Amino acid sequence: MSGWRKRFDALHEAAVAATGHEDFGDTGYHAPMRVLLDAIDANPPQGAAVEAAVAGTIGGALAGRLVTQAGWNAHPDHAAEPVARPLIVIGLPRTGTTALHQLLSQDPQFQGFERWLTANPMVRPPRDTWDAHPLFQATQARIAAMRARAPAIMAAHSAEADEVDECLMPMAQSFICNWFASNIDAPAYDAWFRAADETPSFLRYKRVLQLVGLGDARPWLLKNPSHAFGIDALLAAFPDACIVQTHRDPAASIASLMSLLGGIRELMAGGPIDRAALLARESSFWAEAARRSMAAADRDPARFVHVRQEDIRADPLGVVTRIYGHFGIAMSAEAERRYAAWAAANPPDGRSSHSYRAVDRGPVDDLFADYIARFDLKRPVPAGA
Repeated sequence: MSGWRKRFDALHEAAVAATGHEDFGDTGYHAPMRVLLDAIDANPPQGAAVEAAVAGTIGGALAGRLVTQAGWNAHPDHAAEPVARPLIVIGLPRTGTTALHQLLSQDPQFQGFERWLTANPMVRPPRDTWDAHPLFQATQARIAAMRARAPAIMAAHSAEADEVDECLMPMAQSFICNWFASNIDAPAYDAWFRAADETPSFLRYKRVLQLVGLGDARPWLLKNPSHAFGIDALLAAFPDACIVQTHRDPAASIASLMSLLGGIRELMAGGPIDRAALLARESSFWAEAARRSMAAADRDPARFVHVRQEDIRADPLGVVTRIYGHFGIAMSAEAERRYAAWAAANPPDGRSSHSYRAVDRGPVDDLFADYIARFDLKRPVPAGA
């Protein structure tokens, strides 16, 4: 089916029907959404399965807007909720961002964005009510279905409904987000997104956090690899953010990403995709993310802590202690006990059964040459890391 631009109204109507809400809020997202729809028209998805997946990706963002706006309307006091000194994990994909995020989430002094709430932002209900909440149950059902349908993908990257998840889905509400560029084969949108200012997307995201955390004074713990690309916009929206950046040999991280993202895209397509094109897109995008994050760290090095992936695996408590020391964060005895328990339950060789094929190292090394040299990413990794 073509004519995606003509489906602008129909996509909105479907989101209204799905959520029962009608207020999409400000219209600032109309222009970027139309850029996306035009880009899809220029490179139409092939087959009913891909069309449905594309419609679902767009519909999810629109539904998120509706749910969020309903929350904002019901709780206008969210605007006064502080979001002070968030601790934010960034880094190229497959460099330990998820592991570090989940590790840090063991400390009860932080609040995180739980997976079931990322698609349905609302004032966080009391934890003992979640199991009976229809949206929580629906998220659990989707995860179970995905685990049955694509166990390899879930082995590579999985979060339970009540675990912290990354910022990507709520940021998609603005339609200025890598969520679309990475999940939909739409080169024209990708080119537009790379040149776009993500600040409006981060400012909206900040309001989303104010809603979800309304009445919760704990600092936020957040994570998203794409924040390395949007680091300047992130720091404009969160000027006192504390950044933890993870690092790994890019040839390994890109190979792992290709396995994960390629698997997702092929699942959406119902068959093989152009993996060479995907590799080219992801390599160039993340090389630019590395360049931007290095430039931001040069401007304000005290704002960043740098962590190698193998150190998260080998000495998680040591990594956490270094982060806390750098940013002046106090560690309670309860947090230390939880960190130790997490490390015991997640030994270095027991966290993932994900396996993947190597990529051609030469072109990747060339793209990331400065980044590799800066963080000594060709240093041999200890056995078991």
